[in-house]
Amino acid sequence: MQQEIDLTAGGGHSIKVFRTYNSLNGAWVHNFSSRLDFASGSVVVIKGDSGASAYTEKSGVYTSVSDIGKLSYDGVNSQWIYNSVDRSTYFYSAIGKLIKVSNPDGGNVTLNYVVGSSSTRIQLSDEYGNIVELEEDSRHQLLSMKSKDFMVNYTYNSSGMLSRVAKSNGGVEMVRSYKYESPSSDKFLTGILNERGIVYASWEYDSLGRAVSSKHANESQKTEITYGTGYSTVINSLGRKSIYHYDVIGGIQKITSIEGEPTPNCPYSNSTYTYNDRGLVLTKTDAKGLITTYDYNDRGFEISRTEASGTTLARTTTTEWDPDRFLPIRVIEPNRVTVYSYDNQGRELTRQSTSR
Repeated sequence: MQQEIDLTAGGGHSIKVFRTYNSLNGAWVHNFSSRLDFASGSVVVIKGDSGASAYTEKSGVYTSVSDIGKLSYDGVNSQWIYNSVDRSTYFYSAIGKLIKVSNPDGGNVTLNYVVGSSSTRIQLSDEYGNIVELEEDSRHQLLSMKSKDFMVNYTYNSSGMLSRVAKSNGGVEMVRSYKYESPSSDKFLTGILNERGIVYASWEYDSLGRAVSSKHANESQKTEITYGTGYSTVINSLGRKSIYHYDVIGGIQKITSIEGEPTPNCPYSNSTYTYNDRGLVLTKTDAKGLITTYDYNDRGFEISRTEASGTTLARTTTTEWDPDRFLPIRVIEPNRVTVYSYDNQGRELTRQSTSR
C-alpha cells in the first residue's frame, strides 16, 4: 500500500488530504471518499484507504467479523455513524454519503457535494475557517484540489492511471510522476519520480500480480518477496530472511507462524499464532517457547493479556474500556493501576497511576 499526502491545511486542527494506491484496480482513492454500500443484506463501510468492512445487523446491533469499529444508525438525525479504531468518527447520510468527519484532536470536517455529469465537486470545511475544494471522478480519484493560493492538478494516462501530480503554490510548480510499466498489468505501480525527477520508489510484480520487490532511491529499504503455497519468504534490506506462513481465518488471510533466520545482530525470531473465529489473536508463542494469551470483550477489544502464560514468570495486564469509545479507562498491571479520564472529544484529561 502506497500513500501520498497532497495537502495539510490549517495548522494544529488541519484538513489533511491524502491518496492511497490500490493495486487490485489501479485506483488512487482519497481519504474523503469513504462511503457506505448497502448490498447483500449487509452495510459495507468503504474506507478512504481502499479498505472495506461488512457489517450485519441483528436486533439493531451491527457487527463485523473483520473490523472492531462500531457502526450504528441514528434514526433521529437520519444518519449513519462509524467509530473507527483510530478514534475518528465518520458521519454518513441515510444513503451512505460521507457528510462529516470528527478527528481525535477535536477538529471537525464537513463535506458538501455538487454532482456534475462527469465529476463531483466536494467542499471540505472546518470550524476554523479552512476550506478545501476537491474534484473527483466516478472512481473517486482526484482531478483537482485547491485551498487559498494552493492548487493541485492530477493527470491520467490513456489507461486511466494517475501519471502526474502538479502542485502550485505562490506561482511555483512542483511535479511528481507515476509509472506503470509492469509486463503483468498496466495497472501496477512500478515507480514514483519525485519533484526533482529522481526515482523515489520502485516495485516489481510476478505474473500473478504479487509484489516481489520494493525499494527506494539508492537501493534503500529494499525488500524482496518470493511466494510458495501458504507462505512467503521476505528478505529485507539487511539481507535477513523471514518466512511467513498463512491461513485463512474468518475469510481473511492471517499469519500463523514466522520463521526468522538469525543474523550477527539479531537472534532467531520464530513465533506462532492462533486466532478466534473473528481473526483476533488468542495465543502467540515466541522463539523461546513462551506463550502470551489474549482475551477480548464483545467489541473485540483486548481485556486481558498474559505473558509467559503457564510459567512462574506469568504477567497479566487487564484493561477496562469506555463503553462507547475506543478509550481505555483503567489498566491493571502486576505492579500498578492506571486510571484515565477524557473530555467529550476523547482527549486525555488525567492519568493517575498507583502502585499495587
